[in-house]
Amino acid sequence: MKKILSIVGFLIIVGLLTVTVVFYARGYRPNLNNGSVDSTGVVSVRSNPDGAKVFVNGNEKGTTDLDLSSLKPGVYLIKIVKEGFSDWEQKVEVKKEVVNVVYAVLFPKAPSLRALTFTGVVGPLFSPTTNKIVFSVSSPEDKAGIWSLDISTNTLPSFFTKDINKLLSDTPEIIFSKKTFTFSPDGKELLVHNGLDNSYYIINTSSENQTPKEVTLDVEKIQSDWNKIKTENQARDIKKLGPEAQTLAAALTQITLSPEKEKFFGKNKAGSFLVFDKNPGVAPNKEPRSYVLPKALHYLWYPDSDHLILVRKSSISIWAVDNQKEITVYTGVFDPEFAAVWPDGSKIVVLTSLNSAASSLPNLYAIELR
Repeated sequence: MKKILSIVGFLIIVGLLTVTVVFYARGYRPNLNNGSVDSTGVVSVRSNPDGAKVFVNGNEKGTTDLDLSSLKPGVYLIKIVKEGFSDWEQKVEVKKEVVNVVYAVLFPKAPSLRALTFTGVVGPLFSPTTNKIVFSVSSPEDKAGIWSLDISTNTLPSFFTKDINKLLSDTPEIIFSKKTFTFSPDGKELLVHNGLDNSYYIINTSSENQTPKEVTLDVEKIQSDWNKIKTENQARDIKKLGPEAQTLAAALTQITLSPEKEKFFGKNKAGSFLVFDKNPGVAPNKEPRSYVLPKALHYLWYPDSDHLILVRKSSISIWAVDNQKEITVYTGVFDPEFAAVWPDGSKIVVLTSLNSAASSLPNLYAIELR
C-alpha cells in the first residue's frame, strides 16, 4: 500500500511540476504582493550582429540574444544599440501568454567600399533568381565580351577567381560587349540583342558560350513565352497572399515580390509606390497592411524580406517595413540606375568610378554591411 501511495505521490508531483512549467512558459508569474498569479508576456530579442545592448523603456536589460519575460501586458519601447551601428527601436505590444520575437538587423554607420572589377563595366544587369550580375567589358582585348559575376558566396570576387566567368567573347564579326541583354525568368539564359542589325542570340549564364545560338526569327515567341511565365508566376504568388493582396495588386504596376513571397511592392496610378505586408509587426495574428514607400528612384528587396533598399540620385538607404524607419548606408557618386544586393545581405553592389584618371568607365564596388 505504501508503495502505491509513493507512486501516486510521485505522479502528482510530476504532474504539478509539468503544469507549473507549462504555465511558466506561457508567461504566468506569481505576484508575491497579493498572492495571485499574473499572466504576462515574453519578448525574445535577437539582433544581427549580436552582442547589442537592449533597452526597455529606457532601462538597460542586457545584450542580445535576450529573452525578456514577466512583462505585463502593455506597450513597450524596445531599443537596441551597438557601437558603430545605427540604433534600432520599435514599440512592441505585449499581450498575455504571447511570445513576441524581435529580430533587429543593425547596419553600420560607416560601411567600407571595395572594388569587385577593375577593367571598366558597361550595362550591368542583376538577376535575383540566380544571384548573378552580368555585364560587358570592352577592353583589354582578351577580356572583351559579356561576363557573369556570381554573388552566391560571401567571398568577395575579383577577375582572378572562379566567381567571375566569361560568358561570351567578342568576335571580329560581332562586338557582343556593345549589345544589350535580358535575363530569362529563371535566370539561366540571356537574350542578347545586336542593335546594329536587330539580331538576337541566346546564351546560358553558367558557362562560356563558344557558339551562341541566333534566335532572331523566334525572338517574338521567346519574349512572349518569358512574359507569360513571369505573369503566371506572379499571379500565383499573389493569390496565395489572399483576396486583399489580389485587390491591391490589381491596381498596381511594376510589382515585385519579396524573397519569401509574403510581401510585394508596386506603383499605383498616382505614381506612388506601395508595399503590401501579409504579416505586419512583431506580434502574431496581425491583419495585412499596406504602406506608402518614401520617394526614391528605384526599390530593391533586402534578402530578409523585412527591409527595402531605396536608391536615390546620390544615396542608398534601407527602409524597415515593420516600423517604416529609414537608415542611410551610403552617400556619394554612383549610377542610380544599377544596384544589387548580396544574397546574405552582407553587401550592396553599386556602379561607380573612384579614379576616373585610370579608367573612363566605372566599375562594380561592394558596400560592405557586414
